[in-house]
Amino acid sequence: MKFLGYQLLAIGVIWIGMAVFFSEMDQFSKIIFYVVTSWFLFLIVLFVKQLVKRRRNDDRNPR
Repeated sequence: MKFLGYQLLAIGVIWIGMAVFFSEMDQFSKIIFYVVTSWFLFLIVLFVKQLVKRRRNDDRNPR
């Protein structure tokens, strides 16, 4: 879960940097931006899935 969080943070920083310069991008750069956006959204879905799974397991097994 830690690795997924760090990867989300790193891709998020890269995505924000690319979004700042979106208007100056050529066609190939925009394709890379869309690929990074897709990967970022995929990581968000995996992260939320892991959070829900972990929360569900914690509810079933109280400490």
